[in-house]
Amino acid sequence: MRSEIKKMGTRVESESERISAAVRSPSQRFRSNEGSDFISSLPDAILHHILSNIPTEDAIRTSVLSKRWKHAWRETPCLSFHCHTSNHPDSISKTLATFTAPKITSFHVDVTFNNFSLTPSHVHSWIELAASRNAEIMSIIIIIVSDDNVLPDFFFTNSSVKQLRLALGRRGNYNYCDVVPKCTVLWTSLRSLSLECCGLPDESLANILSGCPMLESLVLIFCQHIHHIDLSKSMKLTRLEITGHYYGPAKIVAPHIRFLKLIGSLDPCVLVDVSSLTDARFSLSYVRRRTTGEDDFHQDKLLKMLEQLQHVENLTIGRIVLQALSVAELRGLPFPQLQAKSLTVVMMVVRSVIPALARLLQNSPGLQKITVTTVCYKGIQDQELDRHLRTQGLNPDRCWRLKYGDFPTTEQTYSSSSSGVVSKLAKSKDVVSFIKLVLQNSKAVETMVLRLDGYLDATEYQKLLRMVPTFTRNKNVRTRGQAKRLFNVLKITP
Repeated sequence: MRSEIKKMGTRVESESERISAAVRSPSQRFRSNEGSDFISSLPDAILHHILSNIPTEDAIRTSVLSKRWKHAWRETPCLSFHCHTSNHPDSISKTLATFTAPKITSFHVDVTFNNFSLTPSHVHSWIELAASRNAEIMSIIIIIVSDDNVLPDFFFTNSSVKQLRLALGRRGNYNYCDVVPKCTVLWTSLRSLSLECCGLPDESLANILSGCPMLESLVLIFCQHIHHIDLSKSMKLTRLEITGHYYGPAKIVAPHIRFLKLIGSLDPCVLVDVSSLTDARFSLSYVRRRTTGEDDFHQDKLLKMLEQLQHVENLTIGRIVLQALSVAELRGLPFPQLQAKSLTVVMMVVRSVIPALARLLQNSPGLQKITVTTVCYKGIQDQELDRHLRTQGLNPDRCWRLKYGDFPTTEQTYSSSSSGVVSKLAKSKDVVSFIKLVLQNSKAVETMVLRLDGYLDATEYQKLLRMVPTFTRNKNVRTRGQAKRLFNVLKITP
């Protein structure tokens, strides 16, 4: 019996691959080895499963492949529309009018029309159909011209939806639609919520959160007007991801979350309570130098964030944060002790990140794994960092080299022309010096992963491969009190 089931599964996979080609060439016939029309004999459940994995427009085209398939798409539990053309949105409405399945498991709409034909009434009717068929997964991505409210009130009272992605915008760059529910939100079954390119005032977010008692994951991408996020009453919410477009929340209260991702903002935020956190990832898009007397490069705020994150097990830090923290280290500001077991840094092998990384390693006595992902990204200019150090009565050249060695500047490692051509100037010898510095400052580390991602050109990468065995063959490091060959600790990926 098991062998027959396995054989049927293999045949279905094979036929599914051929269906895509047949949609493009309807004359192609589907015959089994015995010569019979195989797809016409497939059970309904398998037919619907196959059609659920392709866009609805393609599913409709399969009606020419077999008499059995003529109306099969109408009972498919998954609908997916992708329209980025000048077609009229009525075409989607007409398609939905002929849909007969009593239950929808997944409903996806991603539309941008190059005219004024898309109106809120279109969107309302699409959402109404999905809600009336108890859709559990909904994804609504819409760019609209109208200033009218694109979301009907009944959209916010849905007891069936479990996973929701909502991205709204008006035509024009960063001209987002506000999500302001006029009613009390009741998404009683919702577990995963992603809001993108939305204007989301604090009051609206609070209304949404209060109506989602089962919410486990919240993703906010390029959402405006958010200042204060209070998740203290969201008892089941354990995952929070925020990607800002320059401006992110100023304050976060999230005592129950276990995963936090903060990227893309200009300013660090205040973490009031993240006591359950085990995995944190944060980076900034840029840090502007403040006027004299203020917190240049947000050093104090970043150190306070680190203090709130000192208990996390897995910590990821971006390059600009490392640059700002390097200035704090050179000024002698105190860093908190960290309990991280795994540290990931995204950086270039340049002098402006070395002091912070060395201090973080020294202040993480239980660190078992360090992952370094290299990127070609300028970040804060070296001149700006040097200018600030001079205002503190420090000699920049002496500060960078005295304690941490002679690493190159960003300009010595990376350059770009007006035509957009990027020159890779990174040297393998600097990477080797960096490896030595990391291992010297992390005595308990068991694994170091170096992801170059094309950071070195082909010639320098080959040099590194030749240098590492010579460098590591006869050297040991102390890992949890035991001597361990350095070659076994270090892992390099191109």
